[in-house]
Amino acid sequence: MHSSSASETMDQNHLYLYKSAEGCRAITEWYDGLIEQISVPIESRYIQTRFGATHMLTCGKGGAPPLFLVQGIGCSSPLWRNQLPELAEHFRVHALDTPGQPGRSAPNPLSFFNDDYVQWLIEVLNVLNIDRADFIGISSGAWQIMQMSVHSPHRINKMVLLSPIGLSRARLPWKIWFNRIMKKSMTTDVLENELTTKSINKARIRETGSFGVFDRQVARSIALCTRHFRMDRALKIYNKKTGRISYRRAFRILKRFLLSEPKSIIRRIKPDCLILFGENEILFDPQKVADRINKLVPKAEVRIIEGAGHGCIYDQPDESNRRIIEFLLKDQHST
Repeated sequence: MHSSSASETMDQNHLYLYKSAEGCRAITEWYDGLIEQISVPIESRYIQTRFGATHMLTCGKGGAPPLFLVQGIGCSSPLWRNQLPELAEHFRVHALDTPGQPGRSAPNPLSFFNDDYVQWLIEVLNVLNIDRADFIGISSGAWQIMQMSVHSPHRINKMVLLSPIGLSRARLPWKIWFNRIMKKSMTTDVLENELTTKSINKARIRETGSFGVFDRQVARSIALCTRHFRMDRALKIYNKKTGRISYRRAFRILKRFLLSEPKSIIRRIKPDCLILFGENEILFDPQKVADRINKLVPKAEVRIIEGAGHGCIYDQPDESNRRIIEFLLKDQHST
């Protein structure tokens, strides 16, 4: 049975993260609709943490090894819909909505400049009485898991990092951001149509190559959040006193996203790790990052997925799922 609609669970506090009540409804209705596309029985669950309520979509057999899925900024748990059916065959899967991001968790943004994300993930495990688990994260969600692996490696069995930030210097796609995403004249529908694989990764695609199938729901998510979500508040760069963005905080956030963690931190990654990049990554040169990681974390397994961009699970879900499951099941032992 699927859960009640997200619109029924939202309250006035959630509106803090949205530009309008109408925008909040648009995003929550999209969320509900995407849940209905998940082809495996799921349970909508809430647990209480010091950061407020954490919502998750749970599926798979109760006695199976636990696996947690962590999304990136501006994203939510239903975007794992192409992974949940296959993962649920082997694991007890918990797809998390991050507090302070679109979804059903508390509208309480966590900080990128302390151990908020690590403490949140640890508390989720504690509340569920899970000593250690497997983790999969994408983009900034992968960074969260990487931080946890450094500070609390004993809580992680294996981890899969999908296009993680923090492992190498990244480049910001300024031209795409300002020419497409920031055009206020575009409606959500028009922006969604603009956010195609070709437009986002144009500079990285070979002229004669084929990129693969682009997940339109990802484009829809980006478009909706761009038009309706208060990312300045979600990233904690909004100054309530002045009613404006703090550019000092914004610059610190930008550095966090674009710069690599120190080598001394990366070398401390201990759990078995699979890192997947798309060959047409918009933020990185995937081969250069792979070469760097192979030197700093020799036990990490780095793979580049053909025909994929930033987020190979969206562009090439079948191949990505195959590699992820093969890695997680290899030498599997009881947790």
